[in-house]
Amino acid sequence: MSSGCAELADWNNTVLDLVAALRGVISPNMRMIVLSHDGTRWRFLFVLEHDDPTDREEIEDVPSEFEALQSGPVDCAADVQIANGPLPWPAHPARVIYRRRERSGDSG
Repeated sequence: MSSGCAELADWNNTVLDLVAALRGVISPNMRMIVLSHDGTRWRFLFVLEHDDPTDREEIEDVPSEFEALQSGPVDCAADVQIANGPLPWPAHPARVIYRRRERSGDSG
């Protein structure tokens, strides 16, 4: 990475590795998963409709599953947000990895 910002190839490889790390993690409670880079680390944002201990336990495992797919150490972190209202689209360069289908004006 140059200048603290991820290059396109880094983004694309990270998307693929994150999708692989998410295998079996997505539940009906998950509304959206966003990948971003803060200049230092990859960040995985999980937006849940309601707080659920099972979902949180699955989410806690994602960074280690992701790191296992890397050729060396990588700085990453998972964040959880609870939201049952409208979901704004994240600002560029963040990428939406998953977003559940919802009816307009409805969170479920």
